[in-house]
Amino acid sequence: MESKTQKRAAIYVRVSTKEQADEGGSLATQEKLCKEYALKNCYEVAEIFIEQGESAKNADRTQLKRLLDYCTNKKNAIQVVIAYKIDRVARNIDDYRQIRLILNRYGVELKSTSEYFEDTPAGRFMENIIANVAQFDNDVRTERSVNGSRDAMREGRYVWVAPFGYSNAEVVGKSTIVQNEKAHIIQKVFEEVAKDQYPVDTIRQRLFPEGLTTRTGKILTKSHYYKLLNNEIYSGWIIKFGERHKGTFEPIISDELFEQVQRILKRRSHRTGAYQRENPDFPLRRFVNHPNGTKITGSWAKGRHKKYAYYRFIGIPGTDYKKDTFEDAYLSFVNRYALNSKHISYLRKALKEALDVACEKNLKEVEKLKAVIQQLNDQQTALIEKNAKGVISDSILRRQLEQNEYNLTKAHADLYTLPDKPEDIGELLDFTKEYLENPGNTWAKASFPLQVKLQWFEFPSGITLVNDEFRTGEIASIFKVKDLFLPSLSSTVPVRGHDYEHTRNNKRILFHLSLETAEQLRKDLTRLAHILKDNLPRNLPH
Repeated sequence: MESKTQKRAAIYVRVSTKEQADEGGSLATQEKLCKEYALKNCYEVAEIFIEQGESAKNADRTQLKRLLDYCTNKKNAIQVVIAYKIDRVARNIDDYRQIRLILNRYGVELKSTSEYFEDTPAGRFMENIIANVAQFDNDVRTERSVNGSRDAMREGRYVWVAPFGYSNAEVVGKSTIVQNEKAHIIQKVFEEVAKDQYPVDTIRQRLFPEGLTTRTGKILTKSHYYKLLNNEIYSGWIIKFGERHKGTFEPIISDELFEQVQRILKRRSHRTGAYQRENPDFPLRRFVNHPNGTKITGSWAKGRHKKYAYYRFIGIPGTDYKKDTFEDAYLSFVNRYALNSKHISYLRKALKEALDVACEKNLKEVEKLKAVIQQLNDQQTALIEKNAKGVISDSILRRQLEQNEYNLTKAHADLYTLPDKPEDIGELLDFTKEYLENPGNTWAKASFPLQVKLQWFEFPSGITLVNDEFRTGEIASIFKVKDLFLPSLSSTVPVRGHDYEHTRNNKRILFHLSLETAEQLRKDLTRLAHILKDNLPRNLPH
């Protein structure tokens, strides 16, 4: 008879901190007291909901949501929810009232094992006081936490979750952050963006294989990536509570590098590659031009039994070319620039000699650029002072500052473009050797995105088809190497117009490239290596 009158109950227990467990409010203790309360009051426990490590500052808790869904399902016939204390359910008065309202709407009472209040005006008044006390306690804890965090920040310590490239740690017994194994990739990201050579998002994709990943090993999203680039924490500054303080932890980058990246992000528009409008079935589409300027297109023609692929110049009779035949002709054209092992060996020696000299020149150029940057900074200060004294108007100040900012951006970009140390030309040549010896075969085996990147790298202005033969006015510097070497292999007389010198010494040919030519070759080899690295399952040499 008693079982028919028993009320069905659900138990909710929660603990968010170790301190609560130490104070006797552990999950096991709460569950035991709630079960004893149910037994004493003849409640049938239908379900127990256990919340581990979740704060009661808001109602966005997994088990609390399950509890409310369970109690509002009439099939479960829940009439009572038992908790150890009211603050286990909510420490916010608004959340508590909302939860209480939902339960009341479905005829469910809320009971506390350690706090008693009757369903009378006085009882409800006491219940509200207890809920308010819970919120007051929560607000006091929050204030203490905020004050503690603010004090730590003013001491130069970062006490929040460490950003990418740092780890939370204790230094001299106090919480802060220290650099971890990802710090080097952060520095590289900023340096690459500062050079202003590639689209900002291309750098994100290119550095993914080198470690620019999430904790789970996935590529950083664009939003995460751009937040990273705008985060002054990497130059050692903490910005919280409307304040800005220099941290005592070691910054990953300099203030100057951070400022240069902000300039790039501010003024750089998103560049669209020349290949973004192409068709994967026809990689040479819009790349090959007719002498009258018309760009080639591609399409499928329907035959009696199957479809056939053709390249064609629209509106020009007699310019239909079978896809396979046309692309084979392109491969033959590209392979005219292939190098053999002897060419690569000579190139290796000539580049090393020229770049060793260039390294000394770069050191002088660095000093020169630093002087220019200092002069521009001084000019900026002088302009602001003149405006403050009324010597120049606001409009003139604005124009001159914009020009000054442009010059600063360029000077910094030139500075970061200069290599810190001599490039290992040997490794670059080893990495690109397969392509250099057979560029056509590399193109033929490549994916569509890689094909298009390669062809625009090889011929930056595209190519022109004249009388069914390919012509080009601009080629990559590495495609000029054979023209430098071939004449010298058969003659000691320099070819007019070529930018090199050579001598014969016991039948050994020594090449002397100009610094300008050597630097252009180095840049092209570096760019080629990045293109191949982004698309092939190989690692770029470090």
